[in-house]
Amino acid sequence: MPNLLIRKSYEREIVKQLSIVVVSSTILFALDVPKDHIASTEWLGSNIGKENVVIVDTRAMKDYVKGHIPGAINIPKKMYFQGKLGSVEKLPTTPEQLQEMYQKAGIDDESAIIFYSGGKNSVDFADAASGVWNSWIYGLQNVALLNGGYAKWVHEKKKTSTNVPTPTPSELELETYDIQEVASINDIFAAIYDEDKQIADARVSKFYRGEDDRKDLARHGRIPTAKLTPMIRYVKKKGDYFTVLDKKEVKAVLYNNSFGVELDKPIYFYCNSGHKTRGIWFVAKFLADVKDARVYDGGIIEYSRSNMPMGTGQPMD
Repeated sequence: MPNLLIRKSYEREIVKQLSIVVVSSTILFALDVPKDHIASTEWLGSNIGKENVVIVDTRAMKDYVKGHIPGAINIPKKMYFQGKLGSVEKLPTTPEQLQEMYQKAGIDDESAIIFYSGGKNSVDFADAASGVWNSWIYGLQNVALLNGGYAKWVHEKKKTSTNVPTPTPSELELETYDIQEVASINDIFAAIYDEDKQIADARVSKFYRGEDDRKDLARHGRIPTAKLTPMIRYVKKKGDYFTVLDKKEVKAVLYNNSFGVELDKPIYFYCNSGHKTRGIWFVAKFLADVKDARVYDGGIIEYSRSNMPMGTGQPMD
């Protein structure tokens, strides 16, 4: 009998050790995206097809079906702008909407999600950044943006596909909302009069000065105290594709010899509808290491309908 007890105890210990090995292996082989949340084409090429890697093409369906990165699923840019508040559209996709989208795409809370855009112009990297931001605020933070997008992938003659995958639906449940990444209109009102908080305009100068004719704006101009920091400054053209600037360059452009923003203070970014804002949020947070970078997703479309002042023309300071 004692020998039997010793044997059973030994077997339990073996099972325990095997369980530890299995758990450790799971942790060891769970893939994390690069620390700066920028994935190179080389990184993706070496990790494509791994179990928890999900590649998301944010281009329009008509472009996706002509060719895409093998295994990529299509969730176009517009799907990250489904929210609505009164007459203001393009607010964040709601958790219910994003959860349903991601469940259909087979995304779960263990997925490493790589978003890519076309990479053909100076603004479309914000399409992929929109996917990153929407995922991030709802707790899915193992996410990255493919630097150079599809254009760089094709330029390097990497394999493409026209096969449309059929993912196995997941049981993802979104239970988190990171308010630290979002600025409300009330936050913007308060920041106008708070010297310790900064407001930054991600649009080009004609919108900043109020010289545009955009129809969905009730008034034209900028939020008072806002610094001009166009999102298009944070990419550079390399042949037939665009890549995001490196960390040193992003910090220099944001600071702009003290004419831009200070990197150690909270920054609330905005544009017209929230698209470019998500692009500049990405570079500020992950490349410039801004600790408090927030998206005012209502943008000037919402702000222009308030009774708060608007700035126009060239700033006097």
